[in-house]
Amino acid sequence: MYRIVLTLLLMAGIYTAMRSFEAPEPEAAGVQGAAYVHDGDTFTVAGVKIRLFGIDAPEMAQTCEMPDGTDWACGRWSRDEVRRILTGQDLRCIQQDRDRYGRMVARCFLQDQDLAERLVREGIVFSYARYSRDYIGVENRAKAAQRGLWQAKTVAPAEYRRQKREN
Repeated sequence: MYRIVLTLLLMAGIYTAMRSFEAPEPEAAGVQGAAYVHDGDTFTVAGVKIRLFGIDAPEMAQTCEMPDGTDWACGRWSRDEVRRILTGQDLRCIQQDRDRYGRMVARCFLQDQDLAERLVREGIVFSYARYSRDYIGVENRAKAAQRGLWQAKTVAPAEYRRQKREN
């Protein structure tokens, strides 16, 4: 009987020790490091492709119309502005979800600054109310000040993608 109890205690100890070495839950996962920017809302950090939570950037091929009627490559501009902000910076991202493409959807920070909030405030990207209402007020202030994208006639990226699918 003593051997059985001792064996059970030993097995319980091994089980407990093994559980402490398991990977963290996906919701608690995160990455940190320099970012390679793909477009205004997607980048790679530490080998992990990330979609920034709560925002939507113009598509790379998307153009916006300036007040004088000329086309502006606002999708490329958005990407370039994100690159400018992130150059030489370490980004810390905390996973919120995974999207249908397998990308980590994350909130990312430069020091303690919410990157998505900054991008919306500067008019570099749109808030994405379908997934988060966190940045709508910030976007309204950027729009009123005609910052960034709001200096031109723009189409929300989701609407642009819908139109492209229909054509």
